Amino acid sequence: MFTPVIRLFKNTAFRLSMIAATLFVASSGIVLGYVYYATVLSALNQVDKDLQIEINELSIIYKKSGPNGLNRVIIPRMLQPGSDMKYVYDYRGKLTGNLNVQPFFTDVKGKGWRQRFTEIRNTSSRKFTYMAEERQGDEIVEVSHRARGRFRQISPDAKLFVARDVERIMAPAEGVTRALLVSMAIALSLGVLSGIIMSRRFSRRIGLFNKLATDVRAGDLKQRVPRNESGDELDVLAEHLNAMLDHIDRLMQAMRYAGDSIAHDLRSPLTRLRTRLDNAGSEIKDEKAREVLFEASEDAGQLLRTFDSVLRIARLEAGERREMLVPLNPQSLLEDMAELYEPACEDAGLKFAIEIVGRHKIRADRGLLSQAVSNLVENAIKYTPRGGAITLRLRKISSGRTEISITDTGTGIPPADRERVKERFVRLEKSRTEQGSGLGLSLVEAIADLHGAVFELTDGPGGEGSSMPGLRAALIFPRLKRS
Repeated sequence: MFTPVIRLFKNTAFRLSMIAATLFVASSGIVLGYVYYATVLSALNQVDKDLQIEINELSIIYKKSGPNGLNRVIIPRMLQPGSDMKYVYDYRGKLTGNLNVQPFFTDVKGKGWRQRFTEIRNTSSRKFTYMAEERQGDEIVEVSHRARGRFRQISPDAKLFVARDVERIMAPAEGVTRALLVSMAIALSLGVLSGIIMSRRFSRRIGLFNKLATDVRAGDLKQRVPRNESGDELDVLAEHLNAMLDHIDRLMQAMRYAGDSIAHDLRSPLTRLRTRLDNAGSEIKDEKAREVLFEASEDAGQLLRTFDSVLRIARLEAGERREMLVPLNPQSLLEDMAELYEPACEDAGLKFAIEIVGRHKIRADRGLLSQAVSNLVENAIKYTPRGGAITLRLRKISSGRTEISITDTGTGIPPADRERVKERFVRLEKSRTEQGSGLGLSLVEAIADLHGAVFELTDGPGGEGSSMPGLRAALIFPRLKRS
């Protein structure tokens, strides 16, 4: 469910767009805070100061002129046209003031409005709303206004509340705030939208580079990255990559031509040399000389086989025969291999078994796959002592990929040497006495790479630390994609 979202956030272009949008929103938030402080908080602080001055002045008047004197001062002030000031003067329960409608205090709950006027002891500024009369066209309507006020117990018998309407301060500031909030939301939405659009465009172009890398790794040096001639960084990168691949392709063609020429120039003399040695050995009567000639002929044959293996590995690594890969079920091929090698195992005193679990389909070249399995089975026969066992398996592993493995109970390969033995001409000390050129596993590795498979070597049934740990050689093929 969340996979597309996670994939989107992994996209570099989308993350950069979101960072830019977030920075814009953050800067807008800072501007909003400054505007609110400059237009609202500073003005409200001034209102609080004016209220404090007003209530102090009225308290002094009360002390000098008494209750009636304060009443005579408050009445003209509350009747002054256009004034935002509100007064409530309570002397022994008798109220004088111009806040006739019921206010709603936003900072105190649980008491009626008259009790809040007459009983509260708090001397700090109070926030409240009240219904004020406003002219709208020809009609006078009541609308809610915000106000701030201060209480003062000026004597045991007298309480005073002085307030000021602050709607003219709050309304414009709220308009600016709303505009900034809307602009922040629009900026963030546009940032997300542009991030999605840019990430898709960027992903498409990066996908072309990834496809090129996959094709080149597979040996197809004819592929190129299409350019859009925009001259941007990716277009310039595509130009350089294409030029580099052109150069590599020319070098590979020259090397392939040189290899073919060397193969032709060396294989023919070696073949003739071997034929002459065989003929000479057949004609000569001296037994010792005949044996030497036949050994020399066999050495020449081994040299030819080594030379052919090196050329074959080089061509496989260059991606030749990739077009021969087709979907196939390896079961019949493995059954043929089992039928071929079972007699050889019996002659070597080994038990041979084949295990096939489930149905399988992989993309492979039948001839190359046969060569790889043949090399691995022959290695198992060569390095497993009499009385051992070899098992050829075909199964699906937990990831859904198909695995072909050959497991033996022989001497195995130490973990530190398992990657090294896949290199050309590498032979471990214990295999020096056996025939071979050290190219068998290199050829298997090249075939696996051509198929996009993984060639891995692990411990056999004996396990690490055993004198006969055995070896498990496995070819793990990728899942066949449905067309």
